[in-house]
Amino acid sequence: MDIRFTPEQDAWREEVRDFLDAELPPEKAFDVEFDEDEALWEFSHAFTKKVGAKGWLGLNWPTEYGGLGRPPIDRMIMSEEFEAREAPLSGSIGWGLTAGSLLAGGTEEQKQHWLPKLGRMDLHVAEGLSEPAAGSDLASLTTTAKRDGEHWVISGEKTYTTWGTHADWLFTAARSDLTASRHRGITMFLVPLDLPGVSMSPMLNLGGGRQNHTFLDDVRVPHEYMIGEEGGGWHMIMNAFYGGGIHAGHAYYERAFAAVLEHCKQTRRGDGLLIDDPIVRQQLGQLALIAEQLKMLTYESVSNFNNQKPPSFGGAIGVVVSKEARPRFFELCNRIVGPLCQLQEGRFAPMRGQVEAWYRHSYANHAGGTSQVKRMVLATRGLGLPR
Repeated sequence: MDIRFTPEQDAWREEVRDFLDAELPPEKAFDVEFDEDEALWEFSHAFTKKVGAKGWLGLNWPTEYGGLGRPPIDRMIMSEEFEAREAPLSGSIGWGLTAGSLLAGGTEEQKQHWLPKLGRMDLHVAEGLSEPAAGSDLASLTTTAKRDGEHWVISGEKTYTTWGTHADWLFTAARSDLTASRHRGITMFLVPLDLPGVSMSPMLNLGGGRQNHTFLDDVRVPHEYMIGEEGGGWHMIMNAFYGGGIHAGHAYYERAFAAVLEHCKQTRRGDGLLIDDPIVRQQLGQLALIAEQLKMLTYESVSNFNNQKPPSFGGAIGVVVSKEARPRFFELCNRIVGPLCQLQEGRFAPMRGQVEAWYRHSYANHAGGTSQVKRMVLATRGLGLPR
């Protein structure tokens, strides 16, 4: 199989690289999921607004809503380059999930009002979907929304609110009809986080970042902040991922593999270089295969979209593979570099502790549903097996 890009696509890749060369100093690159340094976050916000000013946050959106109307493959190319540099692009709950929900089920008036703001990063939105007893099984959420004139009164608890302390708004789902079935009667809202009744408590994760428990105690939300139609939330959530386009997660693995490979070429263990150790070479081969496997699954997704083909195995196989490959990939990285990879400073600290940090980060793979739930989707929708 020979995969090639068109001259126009190659030119687009160079345009993205030129932007990153000009706007992203290497010392400002960081993973927004796992770093709470305020100075870095200030840079991230400014950097993301520059991306938005070019129209790239809404790269795939229709032009009438502030987008550029570019094809999904251009988003993938952009994502590959941003991942390769660890570009701190923040706010994806806004220009990704929220925008995708609006495109999937928002009214024309809502699209015209909200999408340009999201595309410019004028709104920083956090996610308010998961609950303590409703994560992968989102249809079991219990947060309620009751209409009271021109307001909705929302009560409940959300969890895993990533970027909650950096955001201004919460994109949240609440049950507006208690008599409807599990998948109906759910309505979406944009909730300003400075409203009375909104509070958060920290939920520090193993990787060094902060998520939050978010409490909504009789929060009065103006009706104009309801997104889509009343009771149409489930449809919007399930069809929301168009907003951010296709994410090139494989580039994250390629970047890590390249760093470990370079370490092996320069580091001696015993009488020779690590790269000459047959066991290490075998492990490096496994890393390369995982990265290439994920890349091919991403490219298949782009191809299916371009050819209007339904995703393979109910769209679950890529998610299952990526979620389960991540801890395995970074465990191998740890084995290759060795126990000293836990050290962050000093002459005996290979790669300044980055490899050990990657391993801790690798367990943050619950977003969008656990791999066990995605395996059920793969089995039922992909293979037609009974529940």
